[in-house]
Amino acid sequence: MDSIDTTKRKPRRTHGTPSFIYRNRFAYALLAAGTVLFGIWSLTPIQRIANEKLCEAVAQTEQERDRKGLFEFGAPRTSKFIEEAIKESEEQRNL
Repeated sequence: MDSIDTTKRKPRRTHGTPSFIYRNRFAYALLAAGTVLFGIWSLTPIQRIANEKLCEAVAQTEQERDRKGLFEFGAPRTSKFIEEAIKESEEQRNL
């Protein structure tokens, strides 16, 4: 039988291979590019304008606050809240 040619085998690990070096370079390049782009974005006035528009879009209107209040009104109450309500009602009766 012929012996197995081990030079044609795939390596079990990428450490020490050219693909390992290129993979790391690619990862470092992506991290550097992302950092630079984020830095440029955060220092430009466009970011401030976009942030203001986002805050306007997300801000709650008075109608939304009232609607959420109505939903919370029907929510189950805690025992502490009920005790406080009973105390308030007793104080109002005594006055």
